[in-house]
Amino acid sequence: PLRYAEYGHVYRYEDSGSVSGLLRVRGMCMNDAHIYCTEEQIQEEFLAVMRMHQELYATMGIKNYYMRFSTWDPEDPKGREKYVDNPGAWERSQNLVRAAMDASGLPYREVKGEAAFYGPKIDFQFKTVTGREETASTNQLDFAVPERMDLSYVGPDGTAVRPYIIHRAPAGTHERFIAFLIEHFGGAFPTWLAPVQVRVITVGETFDAYGKRLLADLRAHLVRAEFDANNDTMGKKIRNGAKAKIPVLLILGEKEESAGTVTVRRYGKEEQLTIPYEEFRATLLDDIRTRKLDAARML
Repeated sequence: PLRYAEYGHVYRYEDSGSVSGLLRVRGMCMNDAHIYCTEEQIQEEFLAVMRMHQELYATMGIKNYYMRFSTWDPEDPKGREKYVDNPGAWERSQNLVRAAMDASGLPYREVKGEAAFYGPKIDFQFKTVTGREETASTNQLDFAVPERMDLSYVGPDGTAVRPYIIHRAPAGTHERFIAFLIEHFGGAFPTWLAPVQVRVITVGETFDAYGKRLLADLRAHLVRAEFDANNDTMGKKIRNGAKAKIPVLLILGEKEESAGTVTVRRYGKEEQLTIPYEEFRATLLDDIRTRKLDAARML
């Protein structure tokens, strides 16, 4: 197979009534790819793409989705406008996708009349917090574009053969995927994914130097950390951190500075834990490296 992938900007003039926040936009970024393959390679390549989707969703902790197998509808009166007019190619390509999905063991629903104009596809369907169903990502088999672009490869017998194309975008449009993640986590992202991972809070200006030293060390380890320089009370600083859903708050005072420790407050937890800074940093970096999702541990 010949595989090409890119992070590309694409544009689509959506109707004004269809545009909806980040879920449906007119300018978007996609992790798009085209995989050129032979008919014999379709099942293996299609399955590899499905596993890529599964790995992405597992990493993000997303489980509430289903797969929709979208096929053409030969009885649709507008079929000639909606689909490439090649019944034989449609039947053959749909059978290939169906065989790949059956081999995967993954559950899916088959829906007639929802295919792309150039071939059948698998859509990953999610529901938004409003109950609206949206397509997050897709895996498509294209038999039409190779013909239109006169693409070919040299077969074993030395003759020219048309390839198939698999279009895949596991994260779909990034704008929509970010919208799903915001809803999925309710804005309370796991530490590895949060825009701000750690906020440093000192109980007074006397301890700012200690706080900024730890801040610099965290940033040197590529942690997205910030320092709360507001003149608010400690209680308000902690409430502000909770309101912003910062995963980790580091509270520093005289006890922490003298002992080289930090007091850790995790979003969603009332209890605090005071531990050596080196231990905190090691656990934090491990949580980020392993993309930890749950909050069972200290972080």
